[in-house]
Amino acid sequence: MRRLIALLVAVFVGGCASFGRGVTEALLEQSREPAEDTRLCDVEGRPFTGIEAYLRRQDSLPPFAGPVGSRPEVKVIYVHGIGTHRPGHSVGLQSNLAKALGLDTRAPRAKRIIPTSPHLAEQTLGEINVTRLTDTNRQRDLLFYEVTWSPITQPDKDLIAFDKEQYYELRRAQLNRLIRAFVNDIAADPLAYNADRREPILTAVAQSLCWALSKSWSELPELTEGVACQPDTPGFGSRAAIDDLVLVTHSLGSRVTIDALARLAGLGALRTDPRATALSATLRRKDVPVFMLSNQLPLLEAGQGRRAVVDRIGEFCGPEATRAGERFFNETQLIAFSDPNDLMSYPIPDRFVENYIDSRLCPVVTNVTINIASVASILGLGDAANPLAAHTGYGVDERVAALLAEGAGHPGVSPIVAERCAFRATDESLMR
Repeated sequence: MRRLIALLVAVFVGGCASFGRGVTEALLEQSREPAEDTRLCDVEGRPFTGIEAYLRRQDSLPPFAGPVGSRPEVKVIYVHGIGTHRPGHSVGLQSNLAKALGLDTRAPRAKRIIPTSPHLAEQTLGEINVTRLTDTNRQRDLLFYEVTWSPITQPDKDLIAFDKEQYYELRRAQLNRLIRAFVNDIAADPLAYNADRREPILTAVAQSLCWALSKSWSELPELTEGVACQPDTPGFGSRAAIDDLVLVTHSLGSRVTIDALARLAGLGALRTDPRATALSATLRRKDVPVFMLSNQLPLLEAGQGRRAVVDRIGEFCGPEATRAGERFFNETQLIAFSDPNDLMSYPIPDRFVENYIDSRLCPVVTNVTINIASVASILGLGDAANPLAAHTGYGVDERVAALLAEGAGHPGVSPIVAERCAFRATDESLMR
């Protein structure tokens, strides 16, 4: 019984690196994973093409040299989730994705944007780091926007920083000390987001979208500070019709991003500035994928209340939509990744899309059910997987990078996806 209790606790906190190298490895010593990778990878829903399809459009253009000018770029915006994050937190995902896309050259430094907003002039809004990735021939051009909103909730974590003092830590058992440190790092984020930190976090994401839609790489200085992106910004919205946009989110970042898009959709009827109106018209013609790693939308919907514009997709979306002029994107494809052994991620049922996601986004959903953490039989007590690794390990998983890069459900998928992932299409016409 003591061993069983120790095992259950080990599984619960398996993601803590120091503990994982100690007790967890000792318990798993007799249950190493087999040489063949048999981890689950099931994709169900609408086919999607991935980022490669956007980059392929650049192949017919001459290689770039000097300023980019009107040459198209692929803009990937990444929004992190719970826990303390610092600039550079996306390096693992960037490297994995660059390898999958054959982008083996990058600019030596990221360009930094310190976002600001007139209505939050005294509020820290984090940081946006823009990394440029290309291939050896300078044919393909991808900009990776790493959004770091974590500094916004740092004051909330500082409220419990005293809990790290030796006076309190030494009173706890070693294992409980590790669990407490993990909880202290993540618990404040969703609580703060549902309170007075929502506005600055949503503003930080909106600013990243605005800068991506308004400036090419060559137009960005190495540091942008003290300047908000808004309709009177030179070049506002000028890249929307030229560039391709992809959103990648993790954990709480999915909730933040969908909320930011819904808010922008709701502002459409209030826009009177001709530049904002022109940008809205361009976005209504765009299809935008949102890759949601360790998706938490259903969990974080609790306590949100009824959305204003839901269960009305037919009014805004499709060739027969009567209110097509009010939609935000032509289509928002939600590709939701979840590991069944992650304690904090969920797939997205169709009913959830209809009832809880703003219909003006024209959402369609594809669910990726994938084992990020390996499942092993432990000491004859049953199967177990590391739940925290299942939540945080997406950035270094080759299958995840391949799905982001080349999609699923079409003939041109990556070999690793064709070999190790099953795909099942859903077709709305079968409901008739």
